[in-house]
Amino acid sequence: MTYRDYMRGDEVTLGVAPTGYRYSTDVNESLPVDPDAVATQVYESMALGATVAHLHGRDAAGEPDPERLPAFGEAVRELCGRDILVEYAAGPDAPLGDFVDALDEAPVPDLSTVRLGPTQTGYRSVSETSRRDTEQFVAALTDRGITPNLLVTDGSDCHELERLRERSALPDRPVVTLLLGAPSGAVGSPQSLLALLDAVPERAHCFVRATGPNQYPLTTLAFFMGAHPMVGMEDNLFFAPDRPVDRNAQLVRAVTQLAERSLRPLADVEWARSRLSLPAAVAEGSDVEA
Repeated sequence: MTYRDYMRGDEVTLGVAPTGYRYSTDVNESLPVDPDAVATQVYESMALGATVAHLHGRDAAGEPDPERLPAFGEAVRELCGRDILVEYAAGPDAPLGDFVDALDEAPVPDLSTVRLGPTQTGYRSVSETSRRDTEQFVAALTDRGITPNLLVTDGSDCHELERLRERSALPDRPVVTLLLGAPSGAVGSPQSLLALLDAVPERAHCFVRATGPNQYPLTTLAFFMGAHPMVGMEDNLFFAPDRPVDRNAQLVRAVTQLAERSLRPLADVEWARSRLSLPAAVAEGSDVEA
């Protein structure tokens, strides 16, 4: 995951984050907040080249709810089949036990976001996640055959990432996501991105996300640095202050057009699966690889 990867023309894994936990329809009425709407927008993004869907659960009122993750995963699987990889995620204040319970319901995701250590989410609000919690969560994912995706928002998270590697808790090629512009995280700037990329293990499969107007320029910079962009309405609801995003596919299309003009083609789902060290897809009701 370096500039050399771009110069070699290595394929890029494109991810979409269609809805999150921080914003709702009161900010942008086009934000998808129910399983069918999310699945439809994931399908549209997949048709443009996205191979990973980063999902959050929401209840009937559109509020964050990790217990609803299986409903969102099922809707995506029914519409997209095995042509896209599914990742589950939850907000920093979500009880870790509820998140683990969601992982035990069908369908089982391919990946799951792992927040590294305590996270400050406001002036006085700090998540209760400890180092031991993180280690146990990574172990629980490994036991279930789910690939951990380590979320890095600032330099302190890089220390926790390295600590997990030293304890051999992660695969040889870990999956990492850098998030720029998160509350209490690294500021969304090229300098921050380059510093975090430099701290990520070279063999890591590194996704990059960025909030608001930082999304396109920083994921574009990451694209040319050998990393993998993840875009969507979870992080960016507006093209401009007076121009809201209508569909996640609009954001995905911008990266697709970038790939068409560059040395890095978009990866298909099987390449992404092998790159992320995931087992090959198996046809339902059969032991034959799909």
